[in-house]
Amino acid sequence: MVTYSNAEKKIVESGADAIHKVLAGDDADAKERLLPYLDYYLDPYYKNTLPYESEIIKLLEHVIISGNPLSVKEDALNLLTSYAYPFYILEQNLGQIEDQLMPDVMYALNMGRSDGLLHALLD
Repeated sequence: MVTYSNAEKKIVESGADAIHKVLAGDDADAKERLLPYLDYYLDPYYKNTLPYESEIIKLLEHVIISGNPLSVKEDALNLLTSYAYPFYILEQNLGQIEDQLMPDVMYALNMGRSDGLLHALLD
């Protein structure tokens, strides 16, 4: 079970640079604590919108295309598919996506699209 504390709250409320420091760092446990906490800020239900939300979305996309553990990437992708769209960074870096994540990434990239553009690109 992943738990978080006031430390995660402080990181998120300190700004995008503080979030970046954790998500770009080497501590997978810190990432696994921070990512679920971001849900509290990204979910409109809680009404805790941050002025740097678009930066957080880009950071989450970078988590997926970087050398993170699969579980961290899955958590980031779950946040993205729940609260954001479109995903330009993922779309431009499909070659860096692991096979295990590709079906979910393709789903995310095609959310809201009816033209099947990305499926055509992969065929």
